[in-house]
Amino acid sequence: MRLVSELRRRNVLRMAVLYAVAAWFIVQVADVLIDLAKLPDWIGTTTLGLLAVGFPIALIFSWFYELTPEGISLEKDVDRAESITNVTGRRLDFIVISLLCAAVILFAYDKWWMGGPQEHSIAVLPFENMSGDPEQQYFVSGMQDALIAGLSRIGALKVTSKTSTMRYKDTVMAIPQIAAQLGVAKLIEGSIYRVDNRVRITVKLIDARTDEQIWTQTFENEVKDVMTLQNEVALAIARQVEATLSPGEQAQLKSAKSVNLAAYEAFLKGQSHVERFTPQDMMLAEQYYQQAVDIDPEYALAHWGLGKSCAFQAQIGLITPEEARERCLALVEKALALDDSLPEAHMGYAVHMTWQQFNWDAADVAFRRAIELNPSYAEARMFYSQYLTLMGRAEEGTEQMRLALELDPLNPFVHGLHGGQLLMIDDLHGAIRVIEDVMASTPGFGFGYDIIWVAYHVLGEKDKAIAAAANLFRITVGEETGALALEEAYVNGDYTGALLHAAEVLADHSKTVYVKLMNIGRLYEQAGEVEKAIDWFEIAYREHDPMAPFMGVMTKSPAVHTNPRFIALLRDMKLDYWADKYSQPE
Repeated sequence: MRLVSELRRRNVLRMAVLYAVAAWFIVQVADVLIDLAKLPDWIGTTTLGLLAVGFPIALIFSWFYELTPEGISLEKDVDRAESITNVTGRRLDFIVISLLCAAVILFAYDKWWMGGPQEHSIAVLPFENMSGDPEQQYFVSGMQDALIAGLSRIGALKVTSKTSTMRYKDTVMAIPQIAAQLGVAKLIEGSIYRVDNRVRITVKLIDARTDEQIWTQTFENEVKDVMTLQNEVALAIARQVEATLSPGEQAQLKSAKSVNLAAYEAFLKGQSHVERFTPQDMMLAEQYYQQAVDIDPEYALAHWGLGKSCAFQAQIGLITPEEARERCLALVEKALALDDSLPEAHMGYAVHMTWQQFNWDAADVAFRRAIELNPSYAEARMFYSQYLTLMGRAEEGTEQMRLALELDPLNPFVHGLHGGQLLMIDDLHGAIRVIEDVMASTPGFGFGYDIIWVAYHVLGEKDKAIAAAANLFRITVGEETGALALEEAYVNGDYTGALLHAAEVLADHSKTVYVKLMNIGRLYEQAGEVEKAIDWFEIAYREHDPMAPFMGVMTKSPAVHTNPRFIALLRDMKLDYWADKYSQPE
């Protein structure tokens, strides 16, 4: 009891309350500022850590020191008759109450004003298959995809991508909870009933905050007019949420062509495989896209699908850059020739211009056109973010990535590329945290090993860097030879020796099979072999390795940066921002 009494007299207990309230207020302010200024996440974590360290220091200080009219003095030197601890305590009480009020106001602002979902934000949940035929699930999934695509063309709406909504298929989660996770104000539920050549769509619009159904309607038409049917549904939803449509958007949604049923079904089957994002599924998707093209050579989406499948195979090394340059671009150009208003085709063209042709100006125009046609196109914003950062426009790239995460918040691939974005702006710890979080939450997800490989290397985490590099070779690009070379040479802990051995093994292996050229250069770079690294970087540029555009941002060695050959290579690639940056003295 005497101890408690003394703690009260010295205002230690009041200081504990004051510090806790002040710390909460500082954390709230930090969260708001991080969101507004788009600051790195580590700032919030660091702030919290510093506040935790300061707590015992504040208590110790208040025990040993006392505020007097002459200033701060040791408590043992203050005459009890002259002590003003009671006055100081009342002042502390006033400060605590004031901070509590300010913190509550700030919390309310962050949660309900700044942090609440936009009024015209919407997500389309997976449709229910009412046909009684499980084989029709690809068609049901395709109808959801098409409705999202139609709504996404309306600039006044923020529409969540399909990938993030698919996890709620057959869920028992409450509507408000789903909406909170997706960050939307309204949800669409629906069902598809198909019999022979007719299809019926029933949709419900739900206010996510109140869990109340606002509107429901049933639409029906022949399958050959399914595009018209989908646009009718999108227009009806837009009217119900009172979204303003431009004349161009109205005209686009009111104009729809009949489709060849067999070609449409083949395309939807291809889409169902693309969504699984594995090499095997991409090969199957390509077969279905080709089937759709064979049935209807004028089907623009099917040509775009072939182009997308081709680009994926090139990126992970299933086909050589030379083969990709011969095949992929022509497929996307055919889609654009058939339908210049197709945002997917413009995005596909931008991807090819960036990672296969190294035509930066054409890529920029195409990315902006894709986003103009579909403002809610998360995939386009995600890849545009990468492009902008490659060009040295990191702030713009970070903003595009933020928008992609808003539009597709539960997509592991978007989070994977977010990790890549953080690595490119040298937030190494942030990149590792994001990639490891997405890998932990998505078993089997193999994208991101190259990102944490580089990050761990720069941080000097040798064991983790070797493990990440081996997983990149083994899991992501299917190069078991490189993985074994690294692991076997690192048994005795010789880090540089393991990197050199793997580089030499892969360089020799590349004489008979295609190997990702940039990876060989990166191994030499990390081993300190600057000239050999640049040799392979030059080869990667000449042979149009899809990873070559990352030359400026993913190469982290100062010895390489300042090498005249490397700077000249960046000039040849027209990556002038990085050439200028590395030409400047430190």
